Amino acid sequence: MQPAVREEPSLPVVRRSLAFELVLVVIVAFATFVPGVTKYSLVDPWETHYGEVARTMLQDNDFVHTEWRGTYVGGMTDNEGFRSKPVLMFWLMAAGLELTGVATDGGYSGEMTETGTVMLAIRLPFIVCAVCGLVLVWWMLARLVSRRLAWLTLLVVGTTPMFCLIARNAIPDMPLVACTMGAIALFVMAAEDGERPFSRIATFWRGKLTIDARHVTFALVGFVVLIQAAYYLVYFATTQNLGVRGIGFPPAVWLPLLMVVVLAALSHDGWLLVRIPFVLIGGIVAAIKNDPLPYRQPGQSMWRHAFDDILGTWDRRAADRYVVRALVFPFVWASGQSWAETDAVAHRIVRLEPITTMRQLYLLGCYTLLGVSILAKGPPGITVVGLVCTLYVVLFARWRALYDGMFELKRAIVTIIVVAIPWHIAMYLKDGKGFINEYVYQHILNRAASGVDNSEGTFARLAGGVGGYTSIMGHGMYLWAALLPAALAVAFARSDRTTREGRVRFVMVLWAITAVALFCLVETKFNHYFLPAIPPLAIVVAFFLDDIVAGRERLHPVMAALGAGIVLLVTRDLMFEPERWIEMFVFRYDRPWPSAEPYRIDVSDAFLGLGLAGVVALVAASTRYRRLGVALIGAVGFAICVWALQIYMPIAGTHWGMRDASRIYYQQRTIYGEKRVYFGAGQCVDHLARKSNQWSFETMIPDTLYLGQPMTVTVQVNKASDFRSPVRSLAMNGTATSIGDHSVTITVPPAEHAKLEGFVEECRKEVAAYPAALKAYKATSAEDKKSGKARPPEGLRGRRPVDFVDADVLIAYQLYWRGENFWSGGEIWGPLLEQRTAFPNPDNKEFNKYINDPSRARPGRRYFMLTDTGRATAAKGILPSQRAKDTYQVLDMTSNKFAISAF
Repeated sequence: MQPAVREEPSLPVVRRSLAFELVLVVIVAFATFVPGVTKYSLVDPWETHYGEVARTMLQDNDFVHTEWRGTYVGGMTDNEGFRSKPVLMFWLMAAGLELTGVATDGGYSGEMTETGTVMLAIRLPFIVCAVCGLVLVWWMLARLVSRRLAWLTLLVVGTTPMFCLIARNAIPDMPLVACTMGAIALFVMAAEDGERPFSRIATFWRGKLTIDARHVTFALVGFVVLIQAAYYLVYFATTQNLGVRGIGFPPAVWLPLLMVVVLAALSHDGWLLVRIPFVLIGGIVAAIKNDPLPYRQPGQSMWRHAFDDILGTWDRRAADRYVVRALVFPFVWASGQSWAETDAVAHRIVRLEPITTMRQLYLLGCYTLLGVSILAKGPPGITVVGLVCTLYVVLFARWRALYDGMFELKRAIVTIIVVAIPWHIAMYLKDGKGFINEYVYQHILNRAASGVDNSEGTFARLAGGVGGYTSIMGHGMYLWAALLPAALAVAFARSDRTTREGRVRFVMVLWAITAVALFCLVETKFNHYFLPAIPPLAIVVAFFLDDIVAGRERLHPVMAALGAGIVLLVTRDLMFEPERWIEMFVFRYDRPWPSAEPYRIDVSDAFLGLGLAGVVALVAASTRYRRLGVALIGAVGFAICVWALQIYMPIAGTHWGMRDASRIYYQQRTIYGEKRVYFGAGQCVDHLARKSNQWSFETMIPDTLYLGQPMTVTVQVNKASDFRSPVRSLAMNGTATSIGDHSVTITVPPAEHAKLEGFVEECRKEVAAYPAALKAYKATSAEDKKSGKARPPEGLRGRRPVDFVDADVLIAYQLYWRGENFWSGGEIWGPLLEQRTAFPNPDNKEFNKYINDPSRARPGRRYFMLTDTGRATAAKGILPSQRAKDTYQVLDMTSNKFAISAF
């Protein structure tokens, strides 16, 4: 795939030392990003909004359907759902929670606030993504240019504030960017070091078994696809509620089977099998034409004889070849050639060559990452990489290579489809047209073309101003932004396409220009949308630093002065508006930094010190002590990264997250017992027929709980078809006889427990009467059924039982952040009407209904109110009674955004 210019010899394979340095890269990256990740709350709204979707997956044991249960406008029957993002980040979060043993089956009451492991579990998978992206870029540059450049790239990209801060923030942008980085790195490797045989990985049993890069690549691709296929098989075999009806053949069969078939099409033999209907038609034509079939050669396996000789002969007359020949004939004829010439064109278009070189494996890895990027955040990744690859073909005049199939476009299409599309199909089967309308039209097409959430117009962000993409570039890159003007100028001058280093640099510049242009053209412009442009810009800076160290270039004093000015301007902005860093990855840009009383957090001295150190380093790099200057620049860049992660974010995270306020509720609430609600008499019999007098439930243990505390166990049976219709209930008094780390056991005295037998007996009678009632209903006339005179008997089993802690209630009052759902473990928006205590609407209609309804809000109990800090005091005025107002107190205002009160 290299252009016809002067070439260096193929790269020597240096294994041991390169592998050692790769391990060192991983260690350095994790050592930079992981420490302190649990020191501050998940940041609202994105981390907790997405985290609640992942927690709900674990609660429902459903890893297809993305669900956020809650209300946006305040209606108690609302269920907003979640269709704005694809599924990868929720899989990552759910995996992190599972691996750390947090939120099993959705988690116990209060678990989300109890342990800092929650923050580690949610964020660690995104750190892993960032490290993988860095490792792939490092490896590509170390192989193709130099290890010094690779380490400088790791330094610049990894310490860029926007990159390192978002690396440990659970939003989909980092998985997207990591896939983009890896795809570009593998594409460049294919272009520059692809025309060689497979790399040998290991040998076993005295050389009888050899593992090479081909096996590893196919194993990774197969894992990504087959683990999805296996889950969809089980999922659709056990899922009844589908949004698409009348699809005939069950999706539990056809969807996994289709995935396996498409995956097989990545190989030469599998491609023939996928095209077998056309090939069999070709066999008939070959028989009519009396085409000779080669004999089986000595030592040739029957498999190879069948595919290479028999199917290969039929393939030359396959039906799809003639279709392609007919389509391309007008173009061939216009160029002065005959029908016979179309055969060669059709051969290149239809045939899939066997995998024989590293180039093909690199490209297969590239396209797999592009498929994963779609699962991460939709089209942006494939758009950026696609544009870079297109410009590469155009500017390097690689048309012949494209025609010859050197870019493996057929495998690209197959790979991206089999990796990314199945989940979209599964989600459509689950949600129907609602998924297409919201996900595709609103959140993909409208974001790109029309804008959402009052976003600024096409080039408004590029033009600068508050939050402009030019200012985001400055604030997000800080010290490294100061070197961008000089680095870009040198990059254009030194992108010599006759050398490998020049071509690699040229592709990095293409990547940077393409990413910046694309995200400035997209109509919706949030600050974090610019992240995909940060790595290529940082890599261009790393090339420039490498030039300085090697003596190929110098930082001219004029450029150093310009860079110093940039650093000072950015420093001034950050001194007076330190929230600009955290606003790089939050949705609301109108929330103030905690600079007013009683917080008075002032980080301006730190920014000033870092900025002045950066200026000194830039000046030093412009002198004859250029290597010392580069070392100083690197040290300051690393110091900025460490300060951002270890000091800035713990400060900011306290005020952009509501974990501390939510935790106070679980620490101070009083627990009155446990409540279990069954849907249908059948559930009651199933669960309670042999129940002992000891009842256990899990919860964060509050400070108010003690052994011997009176507790009540409430059992309730609702209609199977309606969670709002209780049929019967029973309350049994007992005491707390055991308190574990996060569990409570209630012992009910025999006299109280005896009541349960009568309760269950009523359910047994209903179960016994059900067959006769159902038979009677079936015997009624169709007219009575249609008119409603005859109704089917109520079912015996409905949705899953609801088991929750009967305790003081947490109310989310006029909150729009979404974190309140996550930190409460979904308890403020449970399936029962009495559990729905989130009231975002400022008109207070639903809140007043709740607080004045004694069946939902029991008089005499304590109520905790989680709200914005600005509303914490004013909320006292809307309480329904003088007693509530007299007992109202603000418990915590540690955050300048979230407060918790009680009355």
